[in-house]
Amino acid sequence: QGPSMATDRMKIVITGASGFLGRHLVMRLKKSESYDVCALTSRPAELKAEIGGNNILYLHKNAIFEETVSKYLESAIVVNCAYPRNSIGTDIADGLKYIQKVFEAAADHQAAAIINISSQSVYSQQRTAAAAEDTPVCLDNPYAVGKYAVELMLESICKRSLTAYTSLRMASLIGPGFDQRIVNRFIKEALKTGKLTVARNRQRFGFFDVEDAVSGIEAMLGSDCGTWKSVYNLGRDGAVTLAEIAETIRDVLQTENGHPVEIEEICNDDKTSSEICSSSFRSAFHPPECHTLKETVRSIYRAAQSTSN
Repeated sequence: QGPSMATDRMKIVITGASGFLGRHLVMRLKKSESYDVCALTSRPAELKAEIGGNNILYLHKNAIFEETVSKYLESAIVVNCAYPRNSIGTDIADGLKYIQKVFEAAADHQAAAIINISSQSVYSQQRTAAAAEDTPVCLDNPYAVGKYAVELMLESICKRSLTAYTSLRMASLIGPGFDQRIVNRFIKEALKTGKLTVARNRQRFGFFDVEDAVSGIEAMLGSDCGTWKSVYNLGRDGAVTLAEIAETIRDVLQTENGHPVEIEEICNDDKTSSEICSSSFRSAFHPPECHTLKETVRSIYRAAQSTSN
């Protein structure tokens, strides 16, 4: 006996639901009565205990291939947040095979659409200006190769079916709990030592609050998937330097708890930028205004403090 879902609500299937973006998307959609969500993860019990929600089904990631569950793909929108981040080659291969099977199952069961979460990494990491969707793809590292391969896989599978599709080339996400990002590391270092050493140069980072990414995806869910383009960039307008990040962290920590932060600058001539242009996405879907860097830094700081207390 498979899980039951309401018939009058939009069906959303989320792969990689325990990941940074997937988890935030589940948390957002559980607050709405418009969706029935199937959250696929390798640890469904833990995610259910963490998030809950009466409109969320927490299932093992492979359950979607079972006959009693796969029927829920019909007319659903699949949001693929799954991607193998492990550097072990066999795990990467297994992860890509899993994504292929998900796309094939979605097309076979006539899912309405697939939103594939891709990355700005498919553009040259040596670029000095914001990348638009027509900027040539330039694969500088294995992660970029894998992300672009998934885009091609999606196109190959869906163009032979009635399932609409798009790949969102996402800017670098930041937010509470994503400690691999330099913003989070800077906050931790500033709290620990009261000092930050940063480069004063023209290198710019196109960071994007994870809540804004979720808002963008939610805006797509309410649109006509038949009008989607095959690729969109999704990020915030503008980019910031390391010095601007450090100064923002200094100001937030001073305001929040009077914690002083000394900034030491070194100079180099790095001019690269990870910024992307998202005007096409914003014109099509009209997502809410983005968080400022200060707002995001404040949320990361407060989450870190609540965890430590």
